[in-house]
This record gives sequence, C-alpha cells and structure tokens, in this order.
Amino acid sequence: MADFRRCIIVFAALALLAGMATTASAQNNNPAFQCTVNASVTPALRAEGITEKTGDLVLNCTGGTPVNPGTIISSGVGSPGFNLAQKVNIQIFLNTSVTSRILNTSNNASEALLLIDEPQELQQKVCPVPASGPNNCNIAGNGAVAQSPYLPPIGVGASSATPYNVFQGQQAGSNSIAFLGVPIAPPGTMGGTRVFRITNVRGNANALGVSGANAPPTPMIEVISVSPSTLMPINNPQQTIGLVQKGLLVSTGGAVSFQQCFSTNVPNPPFTNPKNASSITFTEGFATAFKTRTINTTPATAGADVGPLNQDDPQNSANFNTESGFYNETGLNGWGAGTGGNLAAAGLADFGTRIRLTLKGVPNGVALVALPLTIGNGNGDDGMGVANCPVSPGCVAPTLILRLVTSETGGFAAASSGTIVLDATGNGAAVYEVVQQSASAIESVSIPFTVSFTANPGANSPALGTSTFGGSFAPISTVTVATTGDPIPRFADTSVASNHITINKCATHLLFPFATNQVGFDTGIAISNTSQDPYGTSTQTGTCTLNFFGAGAPAAVTTAAVAAGTTYASTVMALAPNFQGYIIADCQFQYAHGFAFVTRVGATDVAMGYLALVIPDPPRAPNGFDKAAIGAGEMLGQ
Repeated sequence: MADFRRCIIVFAALALLAGMATTASAQNNNPAFQCTVNASVTPALRAEGITEKTGDLVLNCTGGTPVNPGTIISSGVGSPGFNLAQKVNIQIFLNTSVTSRILNTSNNASEALLLIDEPQELQQKVCPVPASGPNNCNIAGNGAVAQSPYLPPIGVGASSATPYNVFQGQQAGSNSIAFLGVPIAPPGTMGGTRVFRITNVRGNANALGVSGANAPPTPMIEVISVSPSTLMPINNPQQTIGLVQKGLLVSTGGAVSFQQCFSTNVPNPPFTNPKNASSITFTEGFATAFKTRTINTTPATAGADVGPLNQDDPQNSANFNTESGFYNETGLNGWGAGTGGNLAAAGLADFGTRIRLTLKGVPNGVALVALPLTIGNGNGDDGMGVANCPVSPGCVAPTLILRLVTSETGGFAAASSGTIVLDATGNGAAVYEVVQQSASAIESVSIPFTVSFTANPGANSPALGTSTFGGSFAPISTVTVATTGDPIPRFADTSVASNHITINKCATHLLFPFATNQVGFDTGIAISNTSQDPYGTSTQTGTCTLNFFGAGAPAAVTTAAVAAGTTYASTVMALAPNFQGYIIADCQFQYAHGFAFVTRVGATDVAMGYLALVIPDPPRAPNGFDKAAIGAGEMLGQ
C-alpha cells in the first residue's frame, strides 16, 4: 500500500510538471516583450531658449504575455487563469537641465506626462503624482486583447472604470524626470503594439551653446531608463530630441545723429523721414523660431486677449508650431487641481514668442515715439494685423504679425500707445508678441521708431550723448532650472548693443584764411558768441578750439568758455609766436562769428581787417551750404 501511495504522488508530480511544461510552452509562443525608443520629431531649438519644448520620446512595445488588466495584486497571486500587470519606473535624463514647469512644489509634480496608447481627448484619464508614497493608479477595465486595455471601448469616453492612461512625471533631479509605478500590460501577438509617449519635456537649450558658423547644430540628448529593466527591455535608449541653433538674428538701421540746437518733430506720416527715424529688424534663425501661444490666434490679431485652445491630440500636438505643448484643459478625468497641482495647466505656455527692443542711455529730453502697435511683414497690413490687400499685383498679405504688449512677463495685454517710457537713466524697452506666423518660411519684420525733442541748448536739453539699442527674445531670465512660477517661455539675454542716436552739441566752424606773426606783423583774433539777441534765441556757452595750419603752427589751443553775448579776443603773438598761415576755429555754440585784424606790431602804419568765413559742419563739400546738413553754421550772406 505504501508503494502504491508513493506511485500516486509520483504520478501527480509528473502530471503537475507536464501541466507546467504545457503552460510554459504556451507562454513561450509569444515573443519576448520589448520596446524600441524613437524621437517622434527632432525640432530645431532656439539657442537663446531656457524652456525649449523638446520632441516627444515614443516607445513602441511588442510581444510578451498578454495581461488581463484586472486589479494589480502586489503580493503576486491573482484569480486563476489571470496574468497580473506589473509596475515599472520610467526615468528620463537630459544632457542639460529640465525646465518643465513644476505644478506642485511639495512633491515636485511636473507638467511632463507619459501617455499610453495615444488616448484621445475624452479617453484621457490622468494619474497624478500622489501627495506622498507610491501611486495607487492601478489598471482596471475591459480586458480586451485586440484593443488597448488602457483605452475605453471604441465610442465610449473615459469613466471611473477606465484604466489610467496618462501618468504625471515627477522632477527627480536637475536634469531628470521620473514616472513612477507605471503598469505594464504587454500586448502579446494579438494586441499589436503598446505605445508609450513622453511629452511636455522642456530643456535649457542655452546651456548647450551653439557651434561655429559652419558647424552643425548642437544636439539635445534624452536617455531613458526603466526599472526593473527585465520587465520592460528597451532598445535605442538614447535619442536626439532637438537641435540647438541660433533662433534670432538682429540688425539695425544704423545710428542717427542730431544737433542739440534744432528741434526734431515726429514726421507726418511717421517713418517717412530718414533723418528722423531708424529701425531694428528681427529675423528668424530658422522657420519655426517664432511661435504663437497655442493654435488659437484669431483674437490676438484684433488686439484682444488670446484664449488657449486644447492641444491634446498626442500624435499631432508636437506638430503645432506653438509655445505650448500637450495641453488638455477639460477638467475631466483628473485634468484639474489635486495632489499633482493644476494638471489642467500642464503644457500651457504663458504667452507666444515675444521679442524686445531695448534702449539704453537715451539722452534726457529725447522722446522715442510712434512705434506701430501692430506690425507685419507684408505691405497689406491695415495696422491692426488684418490682411487688407486691394486688387493690386504689388500687395502682399502678412504671414507674420506682431502686437505691441504692455508687459514683458505678464499675460497678453495689447498696448494702446507706441511711446516708449524711459527711466531716469534713459533706459526703456518695447515688447512685441507673435500673434500670427508661418512655420514654412523664415520670416522677418522691421520695427521703425521716430525721435522727437524740443531744442533748448541753453538748458542742455536734449542732453548730449549717444544711446544704444539692441534686440532679443523675451522675457529675459537668469532662472535656468524648473520652477513653478517663472514664465514659459523664457530666454537668456543675447542682445548686442549698437549705437542708436547721438545728440551733438551745436558748433560753428570759422575759417580765418590768413593770420601772421612774422616779419614785424601780428594778427588780432576776435570771436563773438552772438546767441544772445532780442529774438528769444536759446543762449549757449562753449569753448572754441583754434587749429593752426602753416609755418610755425603750434598745437591746437582751446579757449576758456565764451558766454553768450561776450567776445573772446587774443593775438597770434600770444597764441602762436612766429606763425603764419590760416586758422580754423571750432566753437561749441551755434552763433559764433569772427573778425581778424592784421597790422604791424604796435599798429603803427599798416592794418587790414576781415570777417572770418563760416564753413559747414564736416565733412566739408566744395559746393558749401547748399549741400550741407540742416544746422550747419549760420551763413549771413551769399
């Protein structure tokens, strides 16, 4: 009997082993579960950008033993005949700092998201980062094989029974984001391909720099890691998710010079007088450098606020040329406030691309006015950003439209005036936001501005000096890490200052064609400052520099300041002993007039006097005052 019992046990063990072998054989009919990583797109990234939106990372996974997505039992024992989904941690690393917005500082919940099987808007159910501890977003649902277990049945929206298919990332270091507790349901041979998409990852492109002029762009790299790696083996874990290159080219219309003693008024119409206006030109470094906030642009072209539109189609959101990324504001199925912060704001930029015209050191008394409120790159812009092309072969409707806004960092608010407000040191800026653009062309726009001031040289107004200007993306920031409150997008300041306007002191240039202190002769020199008169002229004070040319010419001599209504007088004997030649006097006031008197030393028997000639401001021209610039001295006759 004992031998029989032993035989029964042996037979049972053999049967069990045979059953296990059959099960193993059945499971081994499926190829091993594995995932291949690809970058969905490799966008051009602006080298000036701190929060550049990178290309999505996509994992296409096949094979493995199909999983019925019932409740996950961590102890490892489920209902008979059911395979249980297991969880993995998925982490990404950039070769620069991650700057995706943090939505909850207490747990570092990020706007970066991991989407499973490309759920459409009403199918998307979010698993937020928990307040603490592991997430408890287990798979539940229909258990279908041919259709993704992560998606509700076709034609049915997400509900409480829908599996979680959007997992929120968590900042895990300056250059890393982790997606923790992501359930894995291998598709097997019947389920097709399981797709994992990582989106809303932003990186500091500026930190990577730009190679030389003839070098290729600098790559931004993303590396993915899975733990336990045995549950989700991956191929090609390193991908290029962006190519960093210069995004903005800035050129200026050149410096403009003005004389302090001549008022300059805004021309009518503006920008038609080249002596009273200049411009700054902004050009894209590549065709997608200028972006709107979201795909909704119509309100902004009319000067109103820009309301965002959803960009929550996983496969297409990366193709919109906008500052925002993947964005779903529905407030349904977890898209709202909670432990993960306000997930309804995930992916949403604060505004479209902004560019800034920066002015520094504008002389006191100068106004910079009449910047256009709306400007485009075509000649068919009606001034409010709307194409207005009559039937004309020369009319070009704008493809790029920018709107002057009131703030560099605030929400969209159209400016009502084109006047640039300057601080006490003459610094100021004008900021424009892109409200329409084309992603298929490198676009450029020139922003003109005019200069206005009332001359009062007696009060040193406008003040003398030279200002500079430059241009850059905006807003400018030095915050290069992920934060919750700093604006997106934001940029490093890469502007280069160029000379802008110069206010020159009014001068008069006098030519004394003959002066001598040789062979017993001497020459008296007199220069009167005639800016004081009965006509209300603004009085001026300034020195005169006497430049000697000829035999025995000494170095230039600068007089003391000559006040309005007074005369400076001296002799060549005192200024330049043993000199004979001519003298050019540069006087730093507008109404200088000169007289010379040649005589024997002691004025005994021979004498001759003459008026000094007023010559135009340099550069001199042989045809004189009729070709000279406005304000070139005071010619009293011809």
